[in-house]
Amino acid sequence: MGGRRLSALGETSVLAALVELAAGDGRLAIGPGDDAAVWELGGRAMAITTDSLVERVDFLRSFQTPWEVGLKAWGAAASDLAAMGFGVDFGVACLICSPDTFEGTVLDIQAGMVEAASRDGALLAGGDVSSTDGPLTIAVTVVGSGPSGQAVRLGGAQPGDTVAVTGSLGGAAAALRLLESGRVPPEPWRRRLVAPLPRLAEGRWLRTAGAHAMTDLSDGLLVDAARVAKASSCRLELWADHLPLESELEHFFPGGSLPLGAAGGEDYELLACLPEPAARALGSFSGDTRISVVGRVSEGEGVRLMERPDGPEVALPAQGFRHF
Repeated sequence: MGGRRLSALGETSVLAALVELAAGDGRLAIGPGDDAAVWELGGRAMAITTDSLVERVDFLRSFQTPWEVGLKAWGAAASDLAAMGFGVDFGVACLICSPDTFEGTVLDIQAGMVEAASRDGALLAGGDVSSTDGPLTIAVTVVGSGPSGQAVRLGGAQPGDTVAVTGSLGGAAAALRLLESGRVPPEPWRRRLVAPLPRLAEGRWLRTAGAHAMTDLSDGLLVDAARVAKASSCRLELWADHLPLESELEHFFPGGSLPLGAAGGEDYELLACLPEPAARALGSFSGDTRISVVGRVSEGEGVRLMERPDGPEVALPAQGFRHF
């Protein structure tokens, strides 16, 4: 016991200390600190990651059904494997809830996880249940696989790379803001918030295209881009006029669309850093998801949000979600 409180340390420092304590002995190809841990087995690269949802921190049952809670629990975990460029094979889940929880709630959460796993070509293989006097909590661990030696790491970005993101930004954060104020968001935005789709096909395509680094955008573009920058010992320059913001954000939040898209979080899109030849091929992606160029990697450190390429820097008051 002792030491400083987590609120004084901040999430980044807490995670760094935990990663240092868990440093491996060489058996893992990719150890703690990335979106997933990776090891080699039978000519394939295997990956494992875990994610948790805590009621009143990560979800509110007043905004979504228990079935949608299950969808989100699976999707949030699977998104980490998408960020490695891998698929998902199976998962296990732990549910911690009050003894007063209704059976139907638990079964609906399970049904949501099973449906999401099936959608991703995976199986929910088992899990555990426990009781608590605190908030309902779900922890999902997923295992996936990909070609040997080809996992895309958090820290592989290189100066000269192009920065790209999948899909659109800001819808999930906007939905949360609207729901909290008693307003009804567009249903696609609400779905982004309560049942995010992991970009598994997009992640595999970006890996094949030659992405040097990748991560998923769960805590907000600026926060997650900063993690790539730090792990890569590079600077990520992002261009505000290139960000694929949801088209109706300005209608609901006049003058507030950029903070929602750049710092809102919960988008679960992918950010990738690619060499120039691969970036020129982004338009050849055959899926329904758009992949947009949003910046470049340069010498330096941290993240800079610019109005446009080589334009002035934009200052934002919010920097995304942090637990501590």
